[in-house]
Amino acid sequence: MVLISYLQRFDRYCYCLFSGLRAKDLPGQIALLTSRSGDGYGYLVIALMAWLLDESGDDYFAHLLLAFAFELPVYWIMKNSFRRQRPSELNLSFAALVVASDKFSFPSGHTAAAVLFSTVTYQYYPNLGLVCFGWAAAIGASRVVVGVHYPSDIVAGASLAIVVSEFVI
Repeated sequence: MVLISYLQRFDRYCYCLFSGLRAKDLPGQIALLTSRSGDGYGYLVIALMAWLLDESGDDYFAHLLLAFAFELPVYWIMKNSFRRQRPSELNLSFAALVVASDKFSFPSGHTAAAVLFSTVTYQYYPNLGLVCFGWAAAIGASRVVVGVHYPSDIVAGASLAIVVSEFVI
């Protein structure tokens, strides 16, 4: 129980350190755009382009579908089992810059999806996959900056994606 208490304090400290940005400031705008880039539309566009333009695109597209078919139910079970309140709900003196698509924060679905996408992409297109990992890290960080996740939510989302990718690769 002491470990959980330390983790919660660390999470709150990091949240307060990084989430004081305002939407009109340049760093806040960058965080908003980065966070929105993880909403999922880009995954579909890239997967469809690969499917249409590359001979291994069929396998890549099917692999992504399988990976997300495993990840999404596990993510929802975790999210609704832990029921961790979002930082902005705890009134830690900062309002979130975005409206979250669901009520709970643990694990980060944006981070899980971005890391899972990056992992599968790396298997088929290593150079693009490396770029995607950097983008996934930026998405995770942006979710803390925009005020909808704690750092441990980001770590849990990335961990979930890695575990799922091990099963489907």
